[in-house]
Amino acid sequence: MSLGINLGDPGAKACTWSCIYCQCGFGNRVETMGGGFIPSVDQVLSGLKAAIEQQPAIDSVTIAGNSEPTSHPLFAEVVDAVLDFRKASGGRWIFNSLSNGSGLDDRKVVNACNRLDEIWIKFDCATDELFRRLNRPAARVGTVAEHLNRIKQLEKPRIQSLFWLFPDRPEMSNWTDKNREAVLTAYRAIVPEQVFITTIKREPAMRGLEPVPLEELESFGDRARAAGSDVKVFI
Repeated sequence: MSLGINLGDPGAKACTWSCIYCQCGFGNRVETMGGGFIPSVDQVLSGLKAAIEQQPAIDSVTIAGNSEPTSHPLFAEVVDAVLDFRKASGGRWIFNSLSNGSGLDDRKVVNACNRLDEIWIKFDCATDELFRRLNRPAARVGTVAEHLNRIKQLEKPRIQSLFWLFPDRPEMSNWTDKNREAVLTAYRAIVPEQVFITTIKREPAMRGLEPVPLEELESFGDRARAAGSDVKVFI
């Protein structure tokens, strides 16, 4: 059983990216969180403790939610507080986070991510053209090369890649020969601990996106394995 921690405002997505496939909608593309409700370190801890009291058999705690976690101004402090709580309470659950990696310009955030048991970074558009068009990052995020350089700062990065089709508008799909080759090249450069490859499962922000067939994902997964990655494919 997994428990999620949302460091954003539950009623207002705020992210440094605005991906067309996000199940939380387009939301507000921002540099850092602010202007709305964001939980304090104490609020995160009290919520976590209450949840674990109700469900003591959890096996993982994941910082995720509707906003980019590393945009929380106290992300590192949250990580340390949760780790301290786990140690003090004798918890055996895995502590991880899902992120787009845009906060890794901050060394404090990098160090906090390296203290997690697992840090999962989004990477599914490996050309600048698709990155800008489909992930739609804030200007400061820059290029794919800059995104890769951020990821490489992590000691044991794990990668989540989500692919989709768009039959009516092929230019809005990342399931292209060019992008797949570029993604494989990026995997070799990152040398991730593990790669998760998946496709659309929930209603995306933009209508018209369709899932990639499992057999095609599996074929791509085999190529990633051949390139040296530990890969899991799922839908």
